[in-house]
Amino acid sequence: MFELITNESATTQPKLMVFGVGGCGCNTIHQLSQVNLPTSVELVSVNTDAQSMAATHSHFSIQIGPQTTKGLGAGAKPDVGCAAAIESAETLKQQMQNADIIFITAGLGGGTGTGALPQVAKFARELAKPVIAVVTLPFGFEGHHRAMNAKAGLNELLSCANAVIVLPNDKLAEVLGAKVTLLNAFNESNKILQDVLLGLANTISQAGLINIDLNDFISVISRQGRAAMGVSQLTQNEDLTTTVKRAMQNPLLDDVDLSQAQAAIVSVVAKDTIELSQYNQIGATVHQQLPSDALVIIGLTVDPNLTTELEVMVIATGITNQPLEDESIPQIDDKYINVHDFLGRPSPIQGLKPESNPELKPEPKLPPEPIQHHYDVNDLQIPTYWRQHRQASH
Repeated sequence: MFELITNESATTQPKLMVFGVGGCGCNTIHQLSQVNLPTSVELVSVNTDAQSMAATHSHFSIQIGPQTTKGLGAGAKPDVGCAAAIESAETLKQQMQNADIIFITAGLGGGTGTGALPQVAKFARELAKPVIAVVTLPFGFEGHHRAMNAKAGLNELLSCANAVIVLPNDKLAEVLGAKVTLLNAFNESNKILQDVLLGLANTISQAGLINIDLNDFISVISRQGRAAMGVSQLTQNEDLTTTVKRAMQNPLLDDVDLSQAQAAIVSVVAKDTIELSQYNQIGATVHQQLPSDALVIIGLTVDPNLTTELEVMVIATGITNQPLEDESIPQIDDKYINVHDFLGRPSPIQGLKPESNPELKPEPKLPPEPIQHHYDVNDLQIPTYWRQHRQASH
């Protein structure tokens, strides 16, 4: 259950707090600090690397794990990033106290972002704050190790945050083209979060013709799972349906099945010339993409000074996805737990090696049986010969 705004706080603007965790997260915070964000948005940089964090512009800075990392970073080890966040739990929770909505962002695959981000999400949930995560996955060329770290971190994050938006870095080159500069590619990735922050802050802090308030937003975000977010502007001579679909299907996001979404919030900002048929068309297009029983909340704000004819922001949540497989965890058969025992196992026919008998066909491989560990961990430190001799004496 989330905290609902009270009558005393209803006259104030809801506060959005953005936590950038780790190197990539702090880079995003730094870029957001260059944008003219509403005063209701506060930026918080969180890192284990004191030197890197000092170069980040934000409203607040939190160096986590001063005893764990000595300010020198997590060394690409997620368990160190996790320990650093736990060490600084009270500081992080104290910072979150005054937030109405919490965004967290990081690049997965390294140490601080991968290990600390799920902990930051847990702290927010403990305080009954709705939390939305926006994360990137590493490039393919960064290697198997970082990819496995990212998958494990994402799986844990999905169990902690209310909504998780995933941006694979490999899609940057695919969508933007191989010739795009690295800086511009990352700027486009960060722009998704920037646009949603601007749109959301304006939506829930301004009285619209058809209003969306903080509690409407909380009702949508309470559906846990993957999420899709996007902002789209109606260009000249463009079909309105295309505009709405573009907001719902951003090509830079990880592929998600919108037909599995449980809820969506749609914010429309338009000039005072908007037609009733256009408003109905927006709602119909969103409903066509979602299940028939999905909760859809549509708001409308009239802005005569809007530079385009119409702007649509869509947040679809509760998209169910199977957890990513973590291939980094090997399957260990306890029968082969000791290499000496393995080498000493008898051949399929006692005393006869398979290669010495041409008529002997190898047995077909069967699916592995479920693993049932029954060894004593303490025995692993005892040489095989001595362990077997001790068992025989019993």
